[in-house]
Amino acid sequence: MSVEQLSRLRFVVFLSAGLIICGYGVLPLILVRPDLIWPWITIVAGVGAGALIYLSAVRYGEEVAGVSFDELFDLEWQRVVSWSYWIAIAMYPFFTVPLATGMLNSQTAFAAMGTLPGGAPLLLYCFITLRS
Repeated sequence: MSVEQLSRLRFVVFLSAGLIICGYGVLPLILVRPDLIWPWITIVAGVGAGALIYLSAVRYGEEVAGVSFDELFDLEWQRVVSWSYWIAIAMYPFFTVPLATGMLNSQTAFAAMGTLPGGAPLLLYCFITLRS
């Protein structure tokens, strides 16, 4: 596996796990019920993504993994983490109006606010990578 293939694999895995996790965070808002089926799916998506990337990096050696996870990855990931922090903070005022007006109950908001910040860094990484 080459450096480009490992970077592409990381991108696809981040994108798929981010879509699964954020999708699971949006479902309570669409269905207006916090108790969705398969509550373990976000855990499987996150742990599976981490395991797949780790095992691929170990399988193809330290040199390929070192070049794939270089300074650009660190710089992009640092930007992703800082933006993710602000997205998590912005959820509080975003959910204030629906909670205050009774359009959304607290359990549903809690389910969405607990899941969306978990998938946001993965999707933001894909967005920043596509821009650079």
